[in-house]
Amino acid sequence: MRAGVLSDEQIISFLNENFINTWVPNAELGRIRSLREPIAKRRERESKTFDTSHELAQTIIKGWKTGTKKGSPVDCFVISPEFELMGRLLVNDLDDDRKNRGLPSEEAHYLTFLNEALEEKQPGLGNIVLSREHRSREVSDVFRPSKVENHCLTVVLIDARSFENGGTLTIDIIVGREEGEGLFYLFDGDHILSKEGKVSLDSNLAWTWGEPDDRKEIVHRFNRGQFFKFVATGDRDANRPYINAFHAKFSVEENSNGDTKTISSTELNVVLDSTQPSLEILDIFRAPGHGNQDYTVVNIDTTAFDNGGMLTIDIHVGSAKASGSFDLYDGNIKLPTKGMPKEAFGSAWGIEPGKNDTITHRFEKGIIFKLGATGDWFSKKGSINAFHAKISVEEN
Repeated sequence: MRAGVLSDEQIISFLNENFINTWVPNAELGRIRSLREPIAKRRERESKTFDTSHELAQTIIKGWKTGTKKGSPVDCFVISPEFELMGRLLVNDLDDDRKNRGLPSEEAHYLTFLNEALEEKQPGLGNIVLSREHRSREVSDVFRPSKVENHCLTVVLIDARSFENGGTLTIDIIVGREEGEGLFYLFDGDHILSKEGKVSLDSNLAWTWGEPDDRKEIVHRFNRGQFFKFVATGDRDANRPYINAFHAKFSVEENSNGDTKTISSTELNVVLDSTQPSLEILDIFRAPGHGNQDYTVVNIDTTAFDNGGMLTIDIHVGSAKASGSFDLYDGNIKLPTKGMPKEAFGSAWGIEPGKNDTITHRFEKGIIFKLGATGDWFSKKGSINAFHAKISVEEN
């Protein structure tokens, strides 16, 4: 069910099917300092006890410590049967959050919150909500090696749904001065993290690592508003436990309505015609490891050239350590993730840092091509380099 204009019966049915509703006064759990002593005396007088060590009580108390604003009179928590905190909504945030999401009513807003909690999007738990009014947010937290204990990944959910046309998400990271390096990953919001604290390099959108006092950056371009997950952890193979701090600044530069050149961190669009037969692009590629392909994709639209022509791609690889390999494909095929690029129209492999190469392809009628840029198989897996490409067509 998605929240829209719902009848009272639909709302009640949804709540009854998915939730058990209960109220727990904050004062009973000791949140209000001035009432702790009077409540303790009342319990002693009435010979009543309240077990704050119970898992439900501890989960609620944990919810208070996830960023609850001072002065919020009511907190709404969604808690799983296993006493996991799944979502948090503060009454003081209701109106602003509803307006930022563009929801038509308080009921629609509340049901959206409940749905997101059931979908494990963890609304309100460490969320960074970015919007046109608030394009930048900052977080300070800690990380530790993931083999120290399970469930020790530090996760920040980034809500960038208000950027309907997409944009560029930039995460500026400062690693703390304590001993121990940090690894930082960006995932789609729907990505399910391992309960053992393992992080897969194959499924992340971008990642980086840093030693103490390092400054690092993650940049990801996206073509529509969505959730992301930012994950911080320590070296899983560390010989001993450690804890270090990090500070992350999250910001979004929005795409304009007509921006077709910036699509995602792995995809760009270039449109060529007789008035603009040449364009230049600058992007990055990542080494996929031997036998794999992990393309940064450039869509090249030459459909304006009805009589065909000569497509020329002049490539320069940046000065970082990874060498680059580039393959040109028909735009309609699914690009391979493993093995040799057998269906490529042309290729330039193993371009060393600071070197140049060229791909040329003659076509009879204008179509859409895909240029795939990746690290070569002999570069260290995960290493990143930049590339500059001048893409041009000489019409027949």
